[in-house]
Amino acid sequence: MKNNSFKCSLPVLMMFLIIQTTWAQETVKENTFKHGIGAGIGYTTGYGLSYKYSPNVFAAQVNFAPYHSNELDRYSIGVTFMYTLVKNNLSSLFIYQGNHFYYNSEMVFVYETDPNKPYNPNPPKQRVTNQYFNNGIGFGIDITIAKRISFNIMGGYAFYSNFQQINLTGETALHYKF
Repeated sequence: MKNNSFKCSLPVLMMFLIIQTTWAQETVKENTFKHGIGAGIGYTTGYGLSYKYSPNVFAAQVNFAPYHSNELDRYSIGVTFMYTLVKNNLSSLFIYQGNHFYYNSEMVFVYETDPNKPYNPNPPKQRVTNQYFNNGIGFGIDITIAKRISFNIMGGYAFYSNFQQINLTGETALHYKF
């Protein structure tokens, strides 16, 4: 007596292999996420909440951190422009140009410096304001650590305190892409 169960299962097995091969040959589309939200920090990119828009090889990133109270106003606003040089699935190399405006205004106690005057336990307060602009250029690497999460690290040269100083700089950001 012949075993017909093998003949019957052979077409089922062939169909299963064809379906599996077809599914395996689907190509995975390149990540084409244009938007990203997250957090960034840097001397020339600013710090705070971050939004990144990258429609093609050009990209722009905005970092913003406001703070306001009765005693203190502090704002960090950064706008960074990027141009991708080399890109693959896991990382990209880019050049960047960062612009950071920092504003700090706070109430401080004014102490008497004359030793001949008596000590005042309630010194008067005065508002002191400090603001500056930092500008920088350099290279960066954007690393995809998950399908929708990227981490970038940047380094280069910066002009600090309204172009009064020049030194090295470092920047970083973490974004959820969509």
